Amino acid sequence: MKKMKGWLLLLMMAAVAGCTAEVRDDETMTGKIISSFEGEPVVPRSANRLFVMAPVNGTGVDALSSRLLNRIKAAVSLDGRLGIDPDDAQADLRLEVLITKYMIQNVSFDAIGRAVRKRIWMTADVRLVNLKRNRVIFSEPAIQAFRVYSDLEQPIERESRVSEYVLDEMAKRITSKTVTGWYTDQMTEIEKGKPGDTIKIRGEGKQP
Repeated sequence: MKKMKGWLLLLMMAAVAGCTAEVRDDETMTGKIISSFEGEPVVPRSANRLFVMAPVNGTGVDALSSRLLNRIKAAVSLDGRLGIDPDDAQADLRLEVLITKYMIQNVSFDAIGRAVRKRIWMTADVRLVNLKRNRVIFSEPAIQAFRVYSDLEQPIERESRVSEYVLDEMAKRITSKTVTGWYTDQMTEIEKGKPGDTIKIRGEGKQP
């Protein structure tokens, strides 16, 4: 009888140990699955310093490169995730920007043919490089920023002020793309294609 009780006790202990092992295995598997869903953020967790190259200006419009560079640095600093490093030899990441378009487009006209509404439209190709691994994290073509305005009808806005606004928006979008991988929260109603929008973004225009 004592031997039988001893065997029963051993069997119960073995069963408990087996259940514990199964639970641990399940927890391990669950952890692996959760980790695979979480993935790596756009900016590697180990990266802290960003070198921003002076944007290449492919438009022929003067001073765009330096103006955009200053705004990108300011936007990245304000975000706080990355520090700006002046030396790519010390940085973890390198941000490369090619300004591909800067246009002033006539949108609507009055009875005598004057352009009463205009749009400043800017596009840029952006690439982020992991310098530690020597690989491209992403390459995003044609990030855009624009603003429709009028210098004849109220509310009147001057071209110089609108240009500053567009550069600020471009810098914010490039920063969001760099840090999070997205900038859709900054898209306008026109870009989202809301009903009633009549302004087309991808139109032809005259370059200043």
